[in-house]
Amino acid sequence: MLRFQTQLDFGCWTACSSAHLLFPALSVFFRFYHPLSRSLYGSRKKTQAETRGGKIIEKSRHYIIDAEVGQLEVNAFEIKEGSRRVYGTEGDVFPEIGSREHYKTVCFREIAVFSCCDLPFRKSAEKLNRVLRRKEGQLVQPRTMANLVEREREAIATCVENKAKTILKCHDFTDEGVCTGDTSRYGLLTNESVLSKESVSQAGKELNDMLPKERQIDVESLQDTFENPMQVKALISVDDVLCKKQKVSGRKKGSLSPKKKERVKNTVAPIQSGKGETYTVTTATIAQMMMVLVAFLLSNGLMLIPGPVVFFTDGAEDLLVPIQKVFAFLPFKLILDWYHLDKKCQQRLSMAMKGKEKRNTVLQELLAWLWIGKVDQAIHFLRSLDPDDIKDAEHIEKLIGYFSRNLSFIPCYALRQKLGLRVSSNPVEKAHDLLVSNRQKHNGMSWSASGSNSLAILTSLRRNDEHMQWLLHHDIRFQFALAPQKPAA
Repeated sequence: MLRFQTQLDFGCWTACSSAHLLFPALSVFFRFYHPLSRSLYGSRKKTQAETRGGKIIEKSRHYIIDAEVGQLEVNAFEIKEGSRRVYGTEGDVFPEIGSREHYKTVCFREIAVFSCCDLPFRKSAEKLNRVLRRKEGQLVQPRTMANLVEREREAIATCVENKAKTILKCHDFTDEGVCTGDTSRYGLLTNESVLSKESVSQAGKELNDMLPKERQIDVESLQDTFENPMQVKALISVDDVLCKKQKVSGRKKGSLSPKKKERVKNTVAPIQSGKGETYTVTTATIAQMMMVLVAFLLSNGLMLIPGPVVFFTDGAEDLLVPIQKVFAFLPFKLILDWYHLDKKCQQRLSMAMKGKEKRNTVLQELLAWLWIGKVDQAIHFLRSLDPDDIKDAEHIEKLIGYFSRNLSFIPCYALRQKLGLRVSSNPVEKAHDLLVSNRQKHNGMSWSASGSNSLAILTSLRRNDEHMQWLLHHDIRFQFALAPQKPAA
């Protein structure tokens, strides 16, 4: 009835006992359907075959189970009444699978799926075959691993989408995250939502004491612009991470390659509550991200906290417009994070200035103005550069345009840092490394959109400590990770 396809040193009794514990449904089937059941378990009740009528037929194909202890082959039966199938092991006892497919247990899926988040598919398959001591003919192939990962991603994405839509519907939101009901309860602000004037004035005074006269900060004009970190709904860093895209197969010989390198995109957003709890959301598109963010804030009760939502972005228009549209009903703040601002200045000045020394001199002066939030002075400084030091004025104009577009999102970083507030989206850059870059950005690697997104979603699931909930129940909590419980003294 049951055979182990493994080279592990189990005795016959141990193997059968393990199978009985792993698959208690087998004992139910044996008891009520097997012809020997009456002699084995007594004749107090009629067998289900007798009750339902029909004939027990043993199927020619075994039901194969991939488990952590090895590969199991179970004889499959079904009860037929004429040509009508009444009952069967596949579908009624075990989940239905394809004709060439194996059922995979939770432990097997945990090893197979999440090992691919750290290792290439080929190495993951080799490791799995070595650990499970698979013989020739039973080896797990790299393509199988890739298919398994993509199938898990599809199921997870569907689960998240359905859960998000259910949450949105319960709170009178559309599937796109637009509120159709009363929004007044979400827009509450109190005196505690911003830092006190006394603390801001004191920090500004201490900062001005260290700055030259021409760079003094007008602290009074900045009052009521600094959020209280304990009274925010959430701090959210949103950004796209790009990977090299696989070339399209079947390209005609002699055809020109595209001028611009194609990339696949994953949108990543680490969410941090005022209490310091974190959760990372990963989606394939920005539109999906907006829907999931609204649903997450609602399901965790963050919308009702009297304070703003603070977004940190790189200033890209394809991110700013959706945020401003979807979160218009909330008090929210957009901040151009310092990391991207610094990086953008370096890139543009490297292409605009003649020589490394002149670039560094200009960069140092430019960043000094931007650090204290004086964008107009920074633009004036760029326009006053000596034309003889510039090799490409177009990049200077593009940098000025970047400052102008994001003028309202550039705060006084120096004062924010003095007050202990965030000035950069370092969490999202770290999330890029953990979710995407460490696995997908290596020499020679290229990805399909589904393959890249699959690994990013699975890695974020594990990072949020949701992976066992998913493997066991095919569901996710969609909440901040539970605090680890301390062992009893």
